[in-house]
Amino acid sequence: MTLKTSVANIEAISPETLSQYLRARGWHESGDFLGNASVWHRGEELEVLLPKSDRLRDYKTRVCEIIDVLELSEHRDRQQILNDLLLQPTDLIKIRIDSPDIIGGTIPIDEAVRLYEATSKIMKFIASSTVQPRSVYRGGMFAEVREYLQELRVGETERGSYIINVLSPIMQEHKNFGRKVNLSLNRALTAINTTTKDVLAGSNIDIFEQSVESGVSSNLCDALLEVGNYTDLQDLSFRWQWSPMWDAPAIAKEKLALSKQTFPVLKEASKLLKSKDIIRKRSETKMQSQRSDRLTPISGKVIGLTRRDDAAVASVTILAKIEGIDRELQLELSESSYAKAVHAHLARRKISCYGEVVKNGEAIAVQNVRDLRVV
Repeated sequence: MTLKTSVANIEAISPETLSQYLRARGWHESGDFLGNASVWHRGEELEVLLPKSDRLRDYKTRVCEIIDVLELSEHRDRQQILNDLLLQPTDLIKIRIDSPDIIGGTIPIDEAVRLYEATSKIMKFIASSTVQPRSVYRGGMFAEVREYLQELRVGETERGSYIINVLSPIMQEHKNFGRKVNLSLNRALTAINTTTKDVLAGSNIDIFEQSVESGVSSNLCDALLEVGNYTDLQDLSFRWQWSPMWDAPAIAKEKLALSKQTFPVLKEASKLLKSKDIIRKRSETKMQSQRSDRLTPISGKVIGLTRRDDAAVASVTILAKIEGIDRELQLELSESSYAKAVHAHLARRKISCYGEVVKNGEAIAVQNVRDLRVV
């Protein structure tokens, strides 16, 4: 997708969009300039002036100067930077099919249709698991999923085997549902890889039941199998390029690949998850599904530590981005997680975790913290 550089395009870029972009790319606001602009630095050498209003006479000139600096510092074409600034915040998922039958990055049209249909199913059922994890989905579609699929786009294909570019919007106006879907796909594929290795090493296929909470369903397995049935497939890989307008999640992996040995296991896993559906539905409760929906990926710098000798839990304050804005979050941690936070603080490293974000006025707390790591 390309956008022609023009005065109209420059005028469409707001100061808020530019500040969000700069902050996400490691720039820091360091001062004021004559009351009309803010001064931004990256390191000791790079500096830009960001106008505070798009009504200023020299607004377009200043924005062009910022883009010139970004083009040099990021080693990217200015058109790519303009696209990032003008389009809504979107994550890119590159799905790569590797097979010796793919010639010059091209495939037969019937195969292309099947691959795109399978890709649509992958995104549909991983979005469904983001709303509510289940071992199998039958019947209608969640409203959130239907709206997400309407926003989903596919970009130009690339050479290098055969690469499908899925443009997945973050959907800020819907509590960042799109970003949550992208993270769900990352978690589900990680769980598939880990569980498949265990099965190939001799574990019972029943261990796939544990992967349902990570977003794995019979439907997702079937959709992946539709891709896996491609002639002489060597592997199927997924690579994420997170929106430059938002911080990349520290927890997620940048690339995940499913080898051809994975697909026979997925076939058996799909049968298992279909058969377990009734058992899971009887044991599920509404509260459990709501709680899993509220877990949010969090990453930030430890800026405060509080612990009482007689308390079972300790408190940690971190600086993290919530909806693109730096906020102080208070985490309630167990003793073992608190020790990790202390280590991160002393080593000047960040921590990442999943948790339930609870807002109380201006204060933000994170409860039910899980999978805390030093990154």
